[in-house]
Amino acid sequence: MDLKVYYLHGLGSSCEGTKALETKKLVEKLGGKFHCKTLNYLREGFYPWDVQGFLIEWVELDKPTFLIGSSMGAYTWLDFLCLNPDILDRKELVKVILITPPTTLFDDLEKWSPLYGKEKIFFLYGEQYIYDYKTFIELMYWDIKHANYRLLKLPHPKVVSILAKLDTVVNNEPIYELAKYTDVRYYELEDEHPLKNSIPQLMEILEREIKSL
Repeated sequence: MDLKVYYLHGLGSSCEGTKALETKKLVEKLGGKFHCKTLNYLREGFYPWDVQGFLIEWVELDKPTFLIGSSMGAYTWLDFLCLNPDILDRKELVKVILITPPTTLFDDLEKWSPLYGKEKIFFLYGEQYIYDYKTFIELMYWDIKHANYRLLKLPHPKVVSILAKLDTVVNNEPIYELAKYTDVRYYELEDEHPLKNSIPQLMEILEREIKSL
């Protein structure tokens, strides 16, 4: 198999983050090529509707065999699959692996703690994520509009999720509920959202999934 992995990192991370670098090592150990894009999520020019435009060009260029995303990267791949559903039908795409995937950003508004000012909204994640009111509403509309479509991509035979059992950032309950009625494939790691204590186990899962063709 011509192993080509396209990786999207999480919010506040980069292609130099721990999960990205460990995945790169694994892919190269297996004789594959690793591609990653560093994205300034939720900043001007990098809102979900902006990112999708160059993702399709990126994917069309090289026909990846695996799409892997962590947290916000997983959310972004799910958006991509909702907007480009034919991608999952392509023979060259073997699997989509989603690490701690959020299917919505606004599942718990109290958790996000928005502080409403006259012109700006600050998120709990820090002042680097600042929106004017119009952009905030546009983001909320985008998120809600696609939420169910993202969730319903998870039972696809090519999609695998890796969940953090102790996650306080992403709400796993919709995935567990969906699994009662569909064949959602997922692993669980006994860890919090960043999976800092589970990197070896995470890499074992990724290797197993890449090899199980």
